[in-house]
Order: sequence, then C-alpha cells, then structure tokens
Amino acid sequence: MAPALLLVPAALASFILAFGTGVEFVRFTSLQPLLGGIPESGGPDARQGWLAALQDRSILAPLAWDLGLLLLFVGQHSLMAAERMKAWTSRYFGVLQRSLYVACTALALQVYYHVLGLGEPLALKSPRALRLFSHLRHPVCVELLTVLWVVPTLGTDRLLLALLLTLYLGLAHGLDQQDLRYLRAQLQRKLHLLSRPQDGEAE
Repeated sequence: MAPALLLVPAALASFILAFGTGVEFVRFTSLQPLLGGIPESGGPDARQGWLAALQDRSILAPLAWDLGLLLLFVGQHSLMAAERMKAWTSRYFGVLQRSLYVACTALALQVYYHVLGLGEPLALKSPRALRLFSHLRHPVCVELLTVLWVVPTLGTDRLLLALLLTLYLGLAHGLDQQDLRYLRAQLQRKLHLLSRPQDGEAE
C-alpha cells in the first residue's frame, strides 16, 4: 500500500504539468489579444484587418506554406497510422514497419526544416556542443540500464545482454575535461537566466 501511495504525488505533479501546458497553449493561441495588451478582436477594425490580410499576397503565400506543412505532417501521421496502411506495410516490411513510420516522420520534419531554411538541425549547434554529443550517449540509456538491471530475477541470457550493453554504453561514454567545462558553463548560463527578474517584476 505504501509504495502505491508514493505514486500519488508523482501522478498529481504529472497531471498539473500537462494541464498547465494545455492552459498555456490555449492562452497563447486564443487569449493573447486579451492578456498581451492587443485590442480585442471582433470589432469593425479587426474585420477590416482580416479582409486586408486575406487580399495581401505577402501574407497568403506564407499561410499557404504553413498549411501545406501542417497537412504534410497530419497526412503522413494519419495515413500511416490507418489500419489498412499498417497491415500493408507490415506485410511487405515485417518488423521494419515501425522503422518505416519513424523514417517517414523524420522525412516530413526534414522537409519542414528545408522549407524554413534551417538546414540540418545539428548544423545549428556550436562546435563545442557537437564535440560533447560525440562523447555522450543519449540520457535514455540510463533508463535502458535501469530496465536491464532492476528486475526480480536475472536469467543467463538477460545477464549477458545487460553486461554487454552496459560495457558498450560505458565505453562509448567518454567525457573529458573540455566537455565538463562546457557543461559547467552551460549550467551557469541557465542558472543566470533563471535568476534574472521577469518582465514586470520589481528589481
């Protein structure tokens, strides 16, 4: 009973985080004119502004691109999530069906980056960050190691898998002093940003 009770605060915190994220999204998309000091929509001036915007080619063209990118994302996800499409891809690709889905999602994101002129996502990172990534395994590996080792019983095959993957992840994780200095600088930078007073707060 006690371990189950310990999950209540975690579940409540998760709910509050998800609910707060939804509220912030709604506030940003729907209530920005009210909370941001912009005149409330719905008046004659607002309607004239909408009509003018819908006749401006410099506004319609980006909107068309945005609509196309949204339809590409929604269409790819919806089409490949349909049961008939999943059955077809499973029949021809077998266990690679999910990998195909992820690859197509990545392709859709690459189109998005290309249209926005962002290029390769990692190209936006600094050389020090790229150097860190080359020495650092993904944090999800900690979860993998936890799943491998924290079990009631450990069979021979499971023990072999846990040992080999632990050895692999340990050898591939090779941070040096330069990486640690970069991480320390990033931490100090974030702490400095968090300690700065927000807009509207008293100094």
